[in-house]
Amino acid sequence: MILEPKLQKALGGIGPLILVYKVTTSVHIVDVHTMRTHEIDSTNYWKYMFKALCTRDRLTKFIVLNVEEVDFDVNTSRAAARQKFRMVRLEIARESEFGVNDTTFIVNTHLGEHINYNDTVWGYDLAQLNMQELEDYEHDPKFNKH
Repeated sequence: MILEPKLQKALGGIGPLILVYKVTTSVHIVDVHTMRTHEIDSTNYWKYMFKALCTRDRLTKFIVLNVEEVDFDVNTSRAAARQKFRMVRLEIARESEFGVNDTTFIVNTHLGEHINYNDTVWGYDLAQLNMQELEDYEHDPKFNKH
């Protein structure tokens, strides 16, 4: 999801591109750059009416080629600790192209506690997505600070 600036500020300056990791009576989000987690209650959900850029049907299978620890010193939230989020850097390749070409990607993930070398993982292949939502974001006056 992309959060509008007013909601980013209300959440303490969280980045605009976030990942939803759970939905209960609140929307639970994590900023994968900082490992900061937040819960967006129903009042704020309806007030800001954000929507997903990508849903589960847009997931792609990748093979993990390398896992690197990230020198990342930040105070993680209690929710991040409870969910066992740990940032790592991965080198991945699309499963459908594995062994066919040399295209790999370097990505950060919050799932370092769970991912190992040679695992198959699901992720959003942003290089292959039609990102009309991002173009809409760039042209929407509520997102532009000018």
